Amino acid sequence: MQILLLVAALFIGPSAAEDITPDDIMEEMGDAIVITGISVAVDDEWVELANAGMLSQEFTFWTLIDEKNNTYSFPEGFVLDPGATVKVHTTLGNNTETDLFWGREDPVWDDGEMATLIDANGEIVAIYPPAS
Repeated sequence: MQILLLVAALFIGPSAAEDITPDDIMEEMGDAIVITGISVAVDDEWVELANAGMLSQEFTFWTLIDEKNNTYSFPEGFVLDPGATVKVHTTLGNNTETDLFWGREDPVWDDGEMATLIDANGEIVAIYPPAS
């Protein structure tokens, strides 16, 4: 973040850059983590997330919920690097960098159902399908 503040100082002057916080910079970067899709296929149900940002994102204490409050908790220490995607499968399986498994035997996602991604602070990060 110090580098970003230095860059800000170069472009807008030192006095204005002193008022810029790392949170301000992150807010200006926009929503880095997005939900890109949901598969409701009975044999391979999943929600896909992408990191569209420039920084890695750690997911400890993040959750993914459906409209019925079925809640998936991300594994502690899971990190999604910039440009990377991960699918959260409803079924059983072994977690990898690109595939996480909820471990359920029954489906969660209905066609057209909304998925909500919530961060460790309880803030909504992404909703799918996105609001029109």
